[in-house]
Amino acid sequence: MSFVDKAKDAASQAKDKASEVAGNLAEKAGPLAEKAAPYAEKGKHLAAKGVDATASGLNKVTGGRFQDKIENVSHKVEGALEKDTKPKDQDPSDDKKTDDKGGDEPTR
Repeated sequence: MSFVDKAKDAASQAKDKASEVAGNLAEKAGPLAEKAAPYAEKGKHLAAKGVDATASGLNKVTGGRFQDKIENVSHKVEGALEKDTKPKDQDPSDDKKTDDKGGDEPTR
């Protein structure tokens, strides 16, 4: 048996073992993800409150001089938090509307 054949056999065995381990982990991950979901949702709400409190504090410290910029960043962060709350089975193309020519145009 040549070196290449031995390497192929070793790679095949490693692939089989990795598939087995991945299957076992996938079985365990499902129930754990279901248990973690409420905590993750609560964390997102707390993070949004933190963003609001931080923006308010920054506005107070800067005397409102940078209010527009602070609000812009605050909205972007909150948007990112909301974006992550979409159900996994939701089609991402639902965020877009189709124009008359059949192309995608982002919603505003």
